[in-house]
Amino acid sequence: MNHMQRVVIDTDPGTDDALALLMALNSPDLRIEGITTVGGNATLADTTDNALRLVDHVAVGRDVPVAVGAERPAHGSFSHAYHIHGAGGLGVDLPAASIAPHRADAVEFLRDRALAAPGRTAVIALGPLTNVAAALDGRPDVAQAISEILVMGGAVEVSGNVTPHAEFNIYEDPWSANDVFASGVPVTLIGLDVTHKTALHRDGGPRWFEGTSRAALLANRILSNSFRERPDVQEFYLHDPLAVAAAIEPELLTHRRAQVAVETDGEERGQTVASYGDGPVKVALGVDAVRVVEVVRSLISN
Repeated sequence: MNHMQRVVIDTDPGTDDALALLMALNSPDLRIEGITTVGGNATLADTTDNALRLVDHVAVGRDVPVAVGAERPAHGSFSHAYHIHGAGGLGVDLPAASIAPHRADAVEFLRDRALAAPGRTAVIALGPLTNVAAALDGRPDVAQAISEILVMGGAVEVSGNVTPHAEFNIYEDPWSANDVFASGVPVTLIGLDVTHKTALHRDGGPRWFEGTSRAALLANRILSNSFRERPDVQEFYLHDPLAVAAAIEPELLTHRRAQVAVETDGEERGQTVASYGDGPVKVALGVDAVRVVEVVRSLISN
């Protein structure tokens, strides 16, 4: 990249979210305007605590605001995924954070950062799209100000991971996903079609990441614990890290343009349906998986 990309990261850490945040915090190509938290992989209390602890642990002395977002989706409640991500959502202990959440909530924060630099701020959305949809609701000025939303979510031409039809993030709040996809903001949809092609293998450890930096040591702890707690699993999919990698190197992905709609009811809840042709959504269908792993390892090993 020729310049630093301004980004706000909306996230629900979560183990793969944690790796994505470590990448972003270490990247010389991303200017992180802030982090907004949402329930999803864990409760909002846990995802916010995890984000604060991660920033405090790795981004020592840096001003990376963390704004608190939605505790529940547009309808109902989040189901959470502690069985995947472990106790507290990360499965490992970190020191209590010495920093506090930002005074603004996630919606206000997203709007403020977008409007502060119209056309120059992207959103990397790693969890349910509740905060992002709320920030766009009734605010065409905000929609016009956001340069792009990179969404880790969806399963367009492959099976889901929570039901045969649906990927977790979209399933958790399909109503907000629909609102985001229909907002007119350029969206890159990075779903299971490509994330399931990018992984770190159990046999690559216990040092998947080189060096003795806080980021590398923590990432190795997270992966070691994840594989230990799930002995039947051989691969740690790089779902959220791929979204950060794509923000840095867009050429990692190949896409098709589409209108995307999400089923909100019944057995097909959360299914992402793409009508290819013209449309504001670029659906990622191909990925340079070897290069993705190189980018993830390089950034976290810094």
